[in-house]
Amino acid sequence: MCMVLAVVAGVAGLVTADRGIERRSAVVSGVPVEVVRPDGAEGRLPGVVVAPGLSASMQLMRGFADTLARRGYVVELVDLAGGGASRERLPDLGEGPEAEARLDADVDVAVRHLRTVPGVDGSRIGLVGHSMGAAAAVRYAGAHPDVAATVAISQGTMPFGKARPRDLLLVAGGLEFAGYRDGAVAGVRAAYPQGRAGVTYGDPRAGTARRAVIVGGAEHVGVLFQPRTHREVAAWFDGAFGRPGGASGAGIRPFQRAGSAMLLHLAAVLSFAAVASVLLGRPGGEGGGRTKVPLALALGAPVVAVLAAVGVVGLIPRMVLAVGIAGPLAGFFAVAGLLCAAVSLRKGGDGGRPWWRTVVSAVALVVLTVVSFAVPAQLGWAHAVPVGPRVWALVPVAVCAMVFFAGIELLCGGYSARAAVLIHAWTAAGALAGLGLAAVLGLVSWLVLLAAPLLAGLLVWQGVQAAALRALRAPVWVTALVGGALLAWPIAVTMPIG
Repeated sequence: MCMVLAVVAGVAGLVTADRGIERRSAVVSGVPVEVVRPDGAEGRLPGVVVAPGLSASMQLMRGFADTLARRGYVVELVDLAGGGASRERLPDLGEGPEAEARLDADVDVAVRHLRTVPGVDGSRIGLVGHSMGAAAAVRYAGAHPDVAATVAISQGTMPFGKARPRDLLLVAGGLEFAGYRDGAVAGVRAAYPQGRAGVTYGDPRAGTARRAVIVGGAEHVGVLFQPRTHREVAAWFDGAFGRPGGASGAGIRPFQRAGSAMLLHLAAVLSFAAVASVLLGRPGGEGGGRTKVPLALALGAPVVAVLAAVGVVGLIPRMVLAVGIAGPLAGFFAVAGLLCAAVSLRKGGDGGRPWWRTVVSAVALVVLTVVSFAVPAQLGWAHAVPVGPRVWALVPVAVCAMVFFAGIELLCGGYSARAAVLIHAWTAAGALAGLGLAAVLGLVSWLVLLAAPLLAGLLVWQGVQAAALRALRAPVWVTALVGGALLAWPIAVTMPIG
């Protein structure tokens, strides 16, 4: 019943998300863009370009297009180099002059294109950026005084001039690292030394306005979905363009798309056991060979494996797969999985099924898992179709993830359902902690910390699937294959191309 409700609510949310607006996608000079405007709007409207952060895509920023379009703006979402549907590489994962030049060029393409869109008033253009995209927006607006207003969300600390950019709003989440919160206030104080959060300084009509906002209870990504963030952004552009502000909450549904997608993800998790049972059938016989390793070894081996993987991950080139940190992540999981498997090799049972049924079921479950992630993500919060080198990165990442999940299953063999879940959770949590340690020690890119919530969610998702397959006495290779696809697909499609 819960699964049905999640599907109905998720589908309804996505179907109604475009109500009152229209969207058109294009690729301009190699830069993917999507133009969003009020349905049936007349006259010349102000325009806003919206840029995502590192390892993100325009899908994550669609809430701002929805909010602003419903208030009478034409919005252009853009995928910057390295992210989303862009096939262009992002030098040095967004750091350094070469990367800045590449990002600034993409923003310039988007701004110039928006000015050519019918019905857009080219003299009234604003920018919104998040994280890396915020830094690019501030740089561009500072160099182009014809940009009337800029919103920088979670941009961190960077140099700000006193006169440029015009009308700058700086937003940070209350749960972000201190550098993001301090950077927002510092951006105001660069022009107004007495500046503090929550107060607007300067004159929007003269282009001298600055304001810092700290959104309580929000972290680096969550700040994008807070109603207060959207109210502040809409009010800022209304003030900068001299437009009458609408009702404070009019048209603001920042979490509708992403929330609906999450409900469909949840439905996939809840339905997996039933689908697997239909495909594989109930287990027959005893599925012998399930000799368990001692509990001390089942709990101790993951600790040793994770620490060894932390030591090895620093030796793997960050861009070995040309996709962000996919190479180091893959190597980390492979080393940890191999060491777990080394202490627990055993013969796995097949539940008394014909081999062909197991193979067909495994393929069907892999397809189901990929679709369950990719389709809702594409519609709601992330670009999920692999392009360019992402396609080729899928295979090695999937193989390494399979090794990791096979190692976990071998450790769990022979234990009760509850004990196996605990061993699985212990190993997965240890791997996540190990990756965090590697990032803190500088052995792997700090991008791992930003990807940690996604990795944690995927590991929980895989844990539910593994428990269901364990109950059906599916062979270890089936669980590993399905889990490998689940973990590899998001890593390959969301990490930046470098």
